[in-house]
Order: sequence, then structure tokens, then C-alpha cells
Amino acid sequence: MDFPQFANPLVFLLISPVVLGGLYAVRKGVSKYLILSRVIILCLLITALASPFTMGMTTVKDDAPRITVLTDKTMSMDIFNKDTGQKIYEAIKSKTPTTFREFAGMTSPVGDEIISASENNHIVLVSDGNTNYGKDLSDAITFVSKTGTRVFAVNQKLLHNDMSLEIAGAKNLIIGNENVFNIVVRQAGDSARYRLDVKVDNDPVNLPDESKNIDQKERTKTIPFSYTFKKLGTHSIEATITPEGEDWFPINNKFYKSVFVVPKPKVLAITDDTGSSLYQIIDSLYAVDRAGSIPDDLTKYRTVIIDNKGAGMLGSDSIKNYVGGGGGLVVVGGDASYDKGNYNNSPVEAMLPIISRAAEYRGGRNLVIVMDASGSTSGEDPTTKLSFIGLIDANALNIVYNVARDSAVGIVAFGGVTVKTDMLSMGSDANRAELDKFIREIGPKGGDNPTDLENGLRGAEKMLNSVTGTKEIIVFSDGMMPPEGVEAIKKTAIDLKNNNIRMQFVQIRLAYETEKTPNRLYNEIAIAAGEPTAVVLNPDERASTLIIEEPGATPEPIPEPTPETIYEYPLAAIDTNHFITKYVNITASVTGYNDVTPKLGSDRLVATTKGKPIITTWGFGLGRVAAFTTDNGAGNTMWASAVYSGENSRLISGMINWAIGDPRGKEGVVVQAEDIWGGTPGRVIVTSNTVPQVQLDKKDIALSSTGPTTYETTINPDKEGFHDLSGYGIAVNYPIEYREVGFNDKLKTIIESNGGRVYDEDGVEGLLFMDIKEKATRTVEAPQSEKEPFLLAALILFLAEVIIRRMKDYRKDRPKIEDNLPRAEPVEAAAEVAE
Repeated sequence: MDFPQFANPLVFLLISPVVLGGLYAVRKGVSKYLILSRVIILCLLITALASPFTMGMTTVKDDAPRITVLTDKTMSMDIFNKDTGQKIYEAIKSKTPTTFREFAGMTSPVGDEIISASENNHIVLVSDGNTNYGKDLSDAITFVSKTGTRVFAVNQKLLHNDMSLEIAGAKNLIIGNENVFNIVVRQAGDSARYRLDVKVDNDPVNLPDESKNIDQKERTKTIPFSYTFKKLGTHSIEATITPEGEDWFPINNKFYKSVFVVPKPKVLAITDDTGSSLYQIIDSLYAVDRAGSIPDDLTKYRTVIIDNKGAGMLGSDSIKNYVGGGGGLVVVGGDASYDKGNYNNSPVEAMLPIISRAAEYRGGRNLVIVMDASGSTSGEDPTTKLSFIGLIDANALNIVYNVARDSAVGIVAFGGVTVKTDMLSMGSDANRAELDKFIREIGPKGGDNPTDLENGLRGAEKMLNSVTGTKEIIVFSDGMMPPEGVEAIKKTAIDLKNNNIRMQFVQIRLAYETEKTPNRLYNEIAIAAGEPTAVVLNPDERASTLIIEEPGATPEPIPEPTPETIYEYPLAAIDTNHFITKYVNITASVTGYNDVTPKLGSDRLVATTKGKPIITTWGFGLGRVAAFTTDNGAGNTMWASAVYSGENSRLISGMINWAIGDPRGKEGVVVQAEDIWGGTPGRVIVTSNTVPQVQLDKKDIALSSTGPTTYETTINPDKEGFHDLSGYGIAVNYPIEYREVGFNDKLKTIIESNGGRVYDEDGVEGLLFMDIKEKATRTVEAPQSEKEPFLLAALILFLAEVIIRRMKDYRKDRPKIEDNLPRAEPVEAAAEVAE
């Protein structure tokens, strides 16, 4: 509890005369208890007069909200109308206190500007929402919303289209290994045609035709190409796009990437299975030594890979010291590892990012049921009297009452108006009952209710954005889709799929319908969402088969003669921006895994669709540790054979490459520097046992010592293209301001999840002020009076004193009973009378 502060502390000077007066009264013979009581009462009243207060948070409603129109005039905004912010300011300044603020330049610190403009103001953001400097945009909007500031934004119309180009891939590569580079083409609009050309060391790369002449309909397109370097040292990669239509900024149509090729690093494989898929990949990519146990000296290895070994074989201090000093460690599971190898509470588990026992997965399964309540679902079978909406309700309820208790479920109903619930935990029977009631009240309002499935999917996406864990959507519909909206729905489904949201589309059939295949347009939506086809359910079928739960751990073999049940657990990337998972399209399933729990501070990268960890990483000391909690793809279990084939195998090489870090080792002078954006200084780190001499394009640069063997500096070449840093290549590209083009689609989700709204440019002026006024509540820190406790205490003490004095006076004045009785005559006198 906070101690109160006082607005008028000088009032406390009155306590001194009160106390002196009390002492004087006691000396004059006044009851000391009475004087003590009165002194305390007066002191309490004086304290109240001093106006005690504490600082607290309070919510304030603004009838005339203060608004800041925050306008982005950085270079990337040239493709929009730059007068939009000024027009909005002119339209609302007469209605409420409004200020106009703008920022410009070659970087977009949108998050920083929002925080700076937020003091006691609501913000109307006129920007593309692409932040490339300073505070993260989502963090900034969430931060200001906690103080009552609401952020609104305007989705402006494009005046011009623009495209940008980037090459994504590792900087330091291993000789002889196939490397996958991803060419990322972004556009501001939704349609562009261009030619793509790629050169490696000035030699053209022979791309397939579909990767040369491209008709791009999506905002961002990733075009992979593979290349194997056969010479050590610096190499250059150059990509160029040649647009056929409008492209506002030509500066971002060319991208340079420099890579450095090194010999195969030495790794140690602790394994007895040289025929496994894991060992075959390791042996083809690295210089491998094999051992059955961990040797004492590990210094010559960049990474140690432990394959399905029990804890008793891993307890030596050498592996702990090796990883703590900067080595890499990959631990692969199996039937003798992790929970099956006594890892729990063992010394080796201290290094790992997991605990080798199962626990309830708190991030768990998050499922949104999207229900078609459009007018067409009122149709019914004349024989059975079953209606589409009745069967949709029955299937939704079937899922609610059959899904696991560690799941969270929400409902979205679409049909003219989209309504939805919150995400509710299925561990509570009361929550299941609440969803039951909601589902039973859903129904079509009439034949004119449109089938606006796009709004239903967007509503489900918004609900899933508020949770962590695996995310799924199941759509129940009669399958009747209006042709004019299908392309927009397919685009939405693709967006959700790209955000790792799994979708299933279920079409309800009535008994009289003879066609048992899904409607064509509805099936196209399902395929766009990544499903092989839409699911058709007859009236006597229920959807609980769509949510069959995995067992809590890898099933044990069933004794003969009963055949063992084989389960498949599809994998999904949890973090798609990590080095290991970025640009990897995971399609594999596993048939078993080690049941483990991620530790606090670890990074869970890949899991089953039920949330069981498969790849988990963290840093231990100066080293990197990856836990791969399924097997090597061979042996007795063969849980993960699909992970080691096709594109999925990039997870294995990516995981080991991540553990290795820089494959060059630490011998000699090692220069580390990433490619840089024009105008943005780049950091150079040099590791050397002696003071190094480093040159940029044959000119000496000064280094600062940052450790016993490390030196640092920054460079900022003013010319785009390739530069030489003492034999280590550096590429300089266009300014980062031109990388992200067009309106940031994620801005809408961020703003709406924090109580704001994004408007189209045409409707902003009419709706903006009314919405801001409606939502204009601010949480402010304000003084809160604490007089009441002191006044109440003084009153109680005074009343107690009065009551006590009245009781004493009453007892003193009350006549004694014996005084009112007749007096008895003395015995002697009575005897004389008797005689």
C-alpha cells in the first residue's frame, strides 16, 4: 500500500499547540483520559485538513477529446496522396481540440512518433504503417492504449504501384553444400508483371521459366533458387527485376548480396547408427567424426550432435564446458533419449531448453468454429424436417462437447451480421454450457442474409490473434457461395494459411441431395486454404472425427497379436521468423515423439499441431543448444522419417547450421559484418589474438577494443554495390525506407485489437470523429483524496467517548435499590414490642 502524500503539510504545525493545551488541562485536574481522547480527535482532524492523497489510476470520459493527426511524410509515402492528413485535420479541428503533426525523412520511426504524440491525445495515424526504425509498432500501440489513448488509422488509396526486391539467405556458407536463397518481391498493389534476373559472380543463373517472367497477384512473393559454391572466399549475388507496368521507385529494383564460403566445419556425431537419415545428412554436409561416447577434448569441433543417448552416457563435464565456452549442441531424441532416457533432473538436462517430462501445454489448441447463418441455411429436408442450420448447430455442439479440456474454443457466426464469442477454455463445464447457449440461439434471419464468409474468417483470425499456441478454424456451411465474392474469400484463406492457421471446410448435406461431392466454389476455397478438399457430412454424420485428440505421449507398442496403432502427428512452425524455420514449408508428420516441456526462456520453433515440442532452442553460456525431440528417422522407432526427406530436411540442416553459428571458427583474424542498407551504419566485429589491421576498399579503418580478442567499428559506405573488407565481402543496398511498400496489412489487426479502428480513405471524415468521441476514455494518474479514513476515525473516537461518558453519568445518577426499600427494625426493638 502506498503511503499518502499531503497537499497542505504546514497544517501539521497546529498539532503542537493542541498537545501543549492538553498537557496544561491535565495539570489543571481535567481527566487525562478525556484530554487524551480530545487530543487524538483534534490530531485526526488536523491530518484531514492537511489534505492527504495518493496517486491512482482513474478513467476519464472526454466529451471533447483531444486529437493529434499524425502524418507520415517519409519517402515511402510518395505513392499515396500526401495531403490526406491535412484534409482530415481541417475537417475535425472545428469539432474538437486537434493538433497536426508530421514526420519525414529516410527512415520511418512510426512507433516512436506514436508514443511521442500520445500524451493526453487520441491519434489519427496517416501512414503506411511500415516501421523500420525505433520502437516496434505493435508494442507502441499497445503501450499507449494502456493509458487510454486510442489509435485510429487511414488506409489510403494507392496513387502509384511500386515493387521492392530483397535476397534472403545466410551470409557465411559451407563449400560444396547446396544453399537455398529466397528472392522476396513485395508490391504496394495487388497486380504486377516483371522479369527476374539473377547473377552469381556476374554469371547469369538459369532460372525456370515460371521464375523468370512473373505475374504477381499477391502482395509478397518468395521465389527460391538453389546454388552450390565450389570455391572458398567471397562471392556476389545480384538480383534485378524489370517491371512491365508502373513502378514508382526504380531504386529498389536491384539487390546485392555478398556471401563468404568456408571449408566444411568439423562436427562430432555421438551415434551408433551410421545408416540413419540423420547421419546421412550430417555426413554429406560437414566434416564428421563419429564416436560412441563423449570424449574429453571437444575443442576442434564446431558442434556436437548426440543421437538417442541416455543420460548416463552424457554426464561428463567436458560437454558442459564445451557448450558454455561457445560450442554448439544438438540433441536428437528416440526410444533411449529424453523422457525415455532418464534425462529428468540429470546434469545434461541443465543444458537443454526442455524438461524431460510431460506437462499441460498452456499455449494449447485454439479452435474457432465458423458457422454459416446466412439465409440459405434455413432450407430443410421436406421428409425429415432437418434444416441446414439445425445440422450446422448439431455439428458445432458435437465439437464443443468432444474437444479436449486443454483446448480453447470460440464461435463466429456469419450471415449479414457477424457475431462471435470470446475464446473460452474447455476445462470449464460452464464455458461449454455458454457456447451451447450461443450456438442454439444462432439462426438465419431471412433469405436476404448474404453468405459473407470472408467476414467470418476475418472474425476468427482476430480471435486467434489474441492467443498463443496452435490455431485452427473449422467452417460449417451449406456450401452455397455467391460467385462474386469467392476470389476475396480465397485471398483471405491464403492469408490465414500463411499465418499458420489450419482451416477445415465442412459442407452439410441434406438427405435428399444426391450429389455427394462438395460444391465447386466452396471446394476451391478449401483448396486455397491448403486442404485437399472440403469435407462433406451427411445428416447422420458428426464432426467429432475432425478433432481426434492425440495421445498424451508416444503410444507404447501393443503386444502381439494385436497390431500396433500408428498415429500421425502433423508438424507446424510456431516461430516462422527464426533462422531454422524461415522460408521452410513444413509438410511432414511424425509418428512419435519424446514428451517434454519447454523451459522458461526457450524458443519453441516447431511443434505438432497439438503443441508437443519438436524443435526447441536456447543459448547456454556462449553456446547454442537445440533439442530435437523425435528420432533420427531410422532404427526401431522410425518416428520422423518424413522430416529427413524433401524440403522438410532443411529443418535438419538449418538446426545444425544454427548450432554451429559462424562456421569459420576462431583461428586467425575473423571478420564478421552483415550486408547493410544505404544510409544505415553497419557494425563490424573482428576477432583476433593480435591487434588487427582492417581495410575497407583498401583504406584503413579504426577499430575499438571491446574485449581481450574482439574489436569493433561501424562503416557507412555511400555507394551501392559490393565492397571489400579485408577480403570479406560487404554489399550495400538501397535505403531501408524503400523495402516495405504499400499499406501494412498487419496494422489493421494491431489497431483493432487495441480498441481503435482503420478507415478507408473515402469514409474517414464522416465516421472518424463520432468513433473517437465514443471511445474517448482515458486512464490517467490523478490524486485521490484520503481524508475519509481520518474523519471517520475522529468521528468514531468522539462517539465512543460520548457513549462512555453517558454510561458513567447514568450509573452515577441512578438511585440505589436499597434506598427505596423500607428499613427493617432492629431485632431488639422488635422484641420489646412483642413483650
